[in-house]
Amino acid sequence: MLKSFFHTGFVVKDIEKSVQFYSEVLGMSIAGRTERVGEFVEQVLAFPGAHIKGGFVDMGEGHQLELIQYLSPSSGENNLNRNDLGASHLAFFVEDLDRFYKDTCQKGISYNNPPASMFDEGGKLSRKAAYAQDPDGNWLEFVETF
Repeated sequence: MLKSFFHTGFVVKDIEKSVQFYSEVLGMSIAGRTERVGEFVEQVLAFPGAHIKGGFVDMGEGHQLELIQYLSPSSGENNLNRNDLGASHLAFFVEDLDRFYKDTCQKGISYNNPPASMFDEGGKLSRKAAYAQDPDGNWLEFVETF
């Protein structure tokens, strides 16, 4: 029986660059670092000779983002579009999406479009959202609700 969410994982090309992005650009806390090699990781990942480095970042609310760099076997390129089967994204609630968008654009985040606004049936603004990618092409969504 499922109990709760544990973490979300993204495969990254350079663990140091990715940890820096999530901690310095997005302001998340570094929750831990790992390096795994041997029988356990080979069995879990089903790659003989598997060797990975990892970093966990979080916002202090329980759910963590695990960033995984495959040293062996090495990773291929990210060729998934947002609408491809297997593509995924991680969504964050933010305060003042317009300000967040402006601040993170200045820090180098590339968005696919400026924030979009959604209105309820009465015409009242109910949500703003924007999509961006991390340095490895993993999709991120930033959402402000009203």
